[in-house]
Amino acid sequence: MKDYVKINFLRDKKAANDEAEHIRTLIANHLYPARFTMPLTLQLELTSHCNVHCKHCYNASGENNSVPDPMTPERWKDFARYIVAHGGIFQCVISGGEPLLLGDDLFGIMDILHDDGTGFLVISNGLLMTRGKAKRFAKYRYKWFQVSIDGANRERHDAFRQRQGSWDAAVRAVFMLVNLGIPVTIAHTVTPESLHEVDAMCELAYSLGASGIILGGVMPSGRSYLNADILMTHEQRSILDEAVLRNMQKYSGRMQVQRSAGTKIQLMRDMNTPNTGAIIRPDGDIRLDCVAPFVIGNVLQEDFYTVWNAKAHDVWSRPEILEYVNSWDDMEETNHGLKNYFDSDVRL
Repeated sequence: MKDYVKINFLRDKKAANDEAEHIRTLIANHLYPARFTMPLTLQLELTSHCNVHCKHCYNASGENNSVPDPMTPERWKDFARYIVAHGGIFQCVISGGEPLLLGDDLFGIMDILHDDGTGFLVISNGLLMTRGKAKRFAKYRYKWFQVSIDGANRERHDAFRQRQGSWDAAVRAVFMLVNLGIPVTIAHTVTPESLHEVDAMCELAYSLGASGIILGGVMPSGRSYLNADILMTHEQRSILDEAVLRNMQKYSGRMQVQRSAGTKIQLMRDMNTPNTGAIIRPDGDIRLDCVAPFVIGNVLQEDFYTVWNAKAHDVWSRPEILEYVNSWDDMEETNHGLKNYFDSDVRL
């Protein structure tokens, strides 16, 4: 059997290196900025609270649902206005926890950015979606609206997300959003138990009218460190990559089938190209991204524009980060350093 993990890693590594070289050439010819005075993309983790308790949750959301987040809805609105006043951003990723837990305040935050021309990528489990909310979401510009479905049937999904009825709610959410013309991408996490269901999962996504599906194994991060049985072996990941390729070919021109990028590849891209994004956490921390456990400031204590321009551009060359990147195996989804969203973040 072909080692699809190795094949895809080498292909992705070459693509990442080619992309970095292309950007360096553009910078040398003054056709691309060497640095950005504001991010192109910001991910807003609007809440640490969640209404499911997924075994693989990368940032361990929902552990302290009774504890209020320091970034209240009004503070998020103030921060959105601040972003607009400082030139705005191209794209905003809305995530959590579960962002729909904010109710009307979620739309208030999005409206501020939308009116400034920002596009969105919203990530939700779909549990709180209603027809009325779906209609309100239809006004915005999207890269896509992402709904997580982690099983081709309700038994698999509900057990994985540890909430009965969550599969039915997610399927309804996709159906409602698609029927309003919103581009929906389904995120599907594959485990050893569900590996044989990849074809059925792609068929479900297509039948619901999704414009795309992203398939990938569990990233060692957050709550997955407590559930080692959901991590795949190298051989299992190679079987998954073969299944993804098969479905890419099957649905070509009808639905985009993607595999999620490996952690090492994502870190390499971040290191070798100008920094264009950051994450704002529910406690106000400014994090580099979702796979690197490093914080460069806090929007509740510091001016974001100042922090970004003082730290964000050269931070990927810091020795602490280089050590973390090198702790990841080139092809295996394993590392021997800090445990992302499990150990405390490192403040730079």
